[in-house]
Amino acid sequence: MLYSDNYIRPPNEAASVIIRLTRGCSWNRCLFCGIYDAMGTPFRVPPKEEVIEDVRRARHIYGPDVRHIFFGDADPIAIAPDDFVEITRAVCKAFPNCERITCYGRMATAWRQRRHLARFAQAGLTRIHAGLETGSNDLLRFHRKGISRARMVGAGQAIIHSGLQLSLYVLLGLGGSDRWEEHIAQTVSALNVIRPQFIRFRRLWIHPRCPLARTAEAGGFAPQTPEGTVVETRDILTGIDFPCQVECMHANNYVHFECHLPEERKDVIRGVNEFLSRSNKEKERVYSVRSRI
Repeated sequence: MLYSDNYIRPPNEAASVIIRLTRGCSWNRCLFCGIYDAMGTPFRVPPKEEVIEDVRRARHIYGPDVRHIFFGDADPIAIAPDDFVEITRAVCKAFPNCERITCYGRMATAWRQRRHLARFAQAGLTRIHAGLETGSNDLLRFHRKGISRARMVGAGQAIIHSGLQLSLYVLLGLGGSDRWEEHIAQTVSALNVIRPQFIRFRRLWIHPRCPLARTAEAGGFAPQTPEGTVVETRDILTGIDFPCQVECMHANNYVHFECHLPEERKDVIRGVNEFLSRSNKEKERVYSVRSRI
């Protein structure tokens, strides 16, 4: 079924046709996450024939001129490589004018499937959206990401070397208020080695039903302050040393911008510093509204 239950996708894929190769997340253990548990969506891999039938139905519903396709859910590259290639080719055949096929993918899965990534690109996949979250090995372990920093970096390099674009997500605040410097320094370091084409900032929001909420309540995690996440944003922008597109437009971010580095770095950092220099009353107005998102 095309839309049998809830799913997630990147904001920039809002107008894309969604073809779901999987349901839920193949890992679903990250301390800060609880999305699919909250939605009641267990991980499942539908039969290949069911997905290809969805492709046919999508062609019937949307016509042949679709330009953008997004493969759901959280980790479609986890399926059998031959099936992924066959489904992607079926999409390209059904939508001959398609310009972009993207998907989420766990970096741990990309590492495991690294020998097949070039096949995915040749079949028609163009971009993988993946959570770096942090470059700190200790924080990756603490938040149960299921991957080491070394493999995170290796997976990112493998994605890019395969000919795919890589969009990496960074979670502001993931180090809390006591380990934020480690989080930012190691994240910048990892990004500068991987060199993805796209970086997207998201602010950590502790969902009341996620495991991190219980950890924080027990005193095992000290959340970052709103001001701290804005400082983190500025410091990451300052440290990136390669050309890329950076997006910080999610509703829960305290400052919003899109930019290309290095050309627009000074202007964006000037804007962030301008925000930080506002009165506490002005900033608190922004923090109070967006902290609830």
